[in-house]
Amino acid sequence: MKKAILVILLICISTLTLAKTIHIVSKYVKPEKDQAYYEGNVRVEVPDDKLRLESETMTVTKFQNEWRIVDAKQVKVFFEDGEAAAKALRYDLKLKAGTLSESIQAKVRDKESQDVIEVTSDKMSIDLENDVFTGESLGKVLIIKGKIEAKAKKFLYDRKNGLIKLEGEVELIDLEKNIKMWADSVQITTVDDKMVATNAKVELVVEE
Repeated sequence: MKKAILVILLICISTLTLAKTIHIVSKYVKPEKDQAYYEGNVRVEVPDDKLRLESETMTVTKFQNEWRIVDAKQVKVFFEDGEAAAKALRYDLKLKAGTLSESIQAKVRDKESQDVIEVTSDKMSIDLENDVFTGESLGKVLIIKGKIEAKAKKFLYDRKNGLIKLEGEVELIDLEKNIKMWADSVQITTVDDKMVATNAKVELVVEE
C-alpha cells in the first residue's frame, strides 16, 4: 500500500556559499543511490530560489555527484512574480534553469511596466538566475502584454532589462496604437511598448 510520506532533504549543491534546502512532500517515494522517484501530489519548495513545483510524478537525479536534475510530469511551476504549467519540466537546481515542454501556459509579471506577460507555446526555457525566458512552437508562440497581442515562431523575454524579442513570421496587433504589423522580427521595450521591426508591413487603423 502506498503511504503518504513527508521528505525533507538537505541537498548540498556546491555553490561558493551555502547549500540549498529542498522540501519535498509526496504520497509515494522510492529513493535510490543516484535517483529518487516521487509519485502522487508531489510538492517541492526551494525557499532560497523562491521556487515551488507541483506535479503528479517526479524524479530527482544526481549530476556530478550532486542532487540537481528534476524531471517532472504534469507540472506547475511558481516562481517570483510568475507561474507556468506544462506537461513536462526538466530543471537544474544548481543553475536555476530548465525547460518546460508541451501545452505551456505561463504568466510573468513585468518589472518595468507591471503588465502581466502571458505566453502560450510548445517549449519554453526559464533562466531564473538571469530572469530570461525563451520559447518556440511548431505553429506559433502567442504573447499577450496589455493591449499587445503577438504571434511568432520564437520569442525571448528579458525581464531584467525589459525587452521582448519576437522572431519568425511575426504577426502583431497593438490596440493602443491601432496598428497591425507583419514582420521578420520585432523588439518591444516593455516599459513604454516602443517597437523596432525588420522587414515589416504595417496597417494603420484610422478612426473616422
